[in-house]
Amino acid sequence: MQNRFSIGEMSRLMNVPIKTLRYYDEIGLFKPVEVNRDTGYRYYSTEQFEQLDIIKYLRLLGVPLAEIAAHFNQRRVESFLQLLKRQQRSIDEKICELEQTRRKFGSRIAELETALGGDGLGTPLIKAYPERRILQLQASIRRGPELEMQVRKLEKLIGGKHSPIFIGKVGFTVSVANLRQENFQEYNSVFILVEDSLEESSLSVTLPAGDYACLRFRGSHNDSTESYRQLISFVDRQGLHLNGEAVERAIVDEFISGDSSRYLTEIQLPVCR
Repeated sequence: MQNRFSIGEMSRLMNVPIKTLRYYDEIGLFKPVEVNRDTGYRYYSTEQFEQLDIIKYLRLLGVPLAEIAAHFNQRRVESFLQLLKRQQRSIDEKICELEQTRRKFGSRIAELETALGGDGLGTPLIKAYPERRILQLQASIRRGPELEMQVRKLEKLIGGKHSPIFIGKVGFTVSVANLRQENFQEYNSVFILVEDSLEESSLSVTLPAGDYACLRFRGSHNDSTESYRQLISFVDRQGLHLNGEAVERAIVDEFISGDSSRYLTEIQLPVCR
């Protein structure tokens, strides 16, 4: 039996696209044993099968082509071991990132399921929250176009890693002074709730742990005035005092639902005795 295989035969035998074999040849990773000078046809041998198997195996593990080529240039057990260890660390990091993403999906799914159920809608309640990490941009913000511009500004400052739009963790704060003056139309900051590990940043602060008077209502930021009044009245009747800035966040908005009757916004007021 002649120990020569055309590129098409090699492709079928090893389940590797012809285009890939040509590319591996071009970059010097996996070259044919023979190239016909007249036709330019590439030919491979059985001695190369295992090498291609190793390349396929390492690619399946996500090892970059440059590192695979470096291994074949050295062909040392020690370097191969280090290559595998590096890739294992990389995979562990990706697993952590996927677990964080899974938690974000779970949080958002639970929140939307609660929103669809409508339980407790329009009814104030006291809820204890742990300390929450946020990325916050301090600015005097009026509702309307300015509000969206400040969200984009914050997103640009923090980069893509904590992109908030799909996760639905964008919020705004209203100062105590504006709460007392019933100036609910003006925010003093925009923030993003951060659910994963957070690098040091000048924008990184915390929402304090403690009791919050909470109210969810059907509507958008533009419909919040009466809900603020209802919640502040509830706080007064409970004999509580405002203990910091209000937190306001849209849970369902026009980008989640085309039906404005299903918009859902939440207000949280930190309170104390």
